[in-house]
Amino acid sequence: MSDTFGHAIGDAVLQEMGSAIRNSIRESDLAARIGGEEFAVFLVEAGRDKTLEIAERIRQNMRGVRRAVGIEDREITVSIGICVHGPGQTLNDILLRADQNLYVAKNRGRDCIVATTGFGPVFA
Repeated sequence: MSDTFGHAIGDAVLQEMGSAIRNSIRESDLAARIGGEEFAVFLVEAGRDKTLEIAERIRQNMRGVRRAVGIEDREITVSIGICVHGPGQTLNDILLRADQNLYVAKNRGRDCIVATTGFGPVFA
């Protein structure tokens, strides 16, 4: 974003993305920007179905970001990689698997959700 529109618009987009995420999650959940245009969201006691519901809400709410920053002629999409915590997984395991799923989502054409439960198979 910053390379295309400049830092002011890039910063505004990131702020609006953060707002879209905050408006999509519950008070008990935690969201943080972890680098560049990448965010992590930790859902408390969500389970697979609730996690997918919240992820879809985030994906849908991102569509309003471009209007909020005045770049309606550009599309802003979000690719989401999810790992639902499984037995024996460390935080690093979860983040690694979520990151792997993010890259699968990007390779599938972006603007989609890819998830796994624990070390299990991918579902979306």
